[in-house]
Amino acid sequence: MSFESWVKNSWLEVLPSDAAEITRLLSIADARLADYQKALKGGLSADVQLALAYDAARSSASAALRAAGYRVVRGNNEHYRTLEALEFSIDPEKKMIRALDALRRKRNTGAYDDYGLVAQGEADLAGNLAVQVRKKVEDWIRNHHPDKISGK
Repeated sequence: MSFESWVKNSWLEVLPSDAAEITRLLSIADARLADYQKALKGGLSADVQLALAYDAARSSASAALRAAGYRVVRGNNEHYRTLEALEFSIDPEKKMIRALDALRRKRNTGAYDDYGLVAQGEADLAGNLAVQVRKKVEDWIRNHHPDKISGK
């Protein structure tokens, strides 16, 4: 699979981006990671911690996808596809993607169906994974789309 095959399947659309958009998405990821740390230190629930960390990872994944010039077609499992698209950037072996998808499902259950199902270890995993995704995405963008990122 490739970005182009996803476009043919109508999962993605081609949409140019710029450095300002990528900076904004990475800033959102940074803000969610900061909120995750505050939630962790403040003793907020594991559900809240996982949701914040997941949002950070998803924003980072969006930055990678947008830097490449694509966007998930609306109404087409946006969160799922955004994470799955990491296959074409930082996670070709899908090791992180599997873990992120499990966290996505857990987050959805907690957000929509039931509360209190997230263990602290799952929240910790989400936080660690979100930090890794954020760093790898920025490195990937700097190496593959340097015109889409500023600074450093």
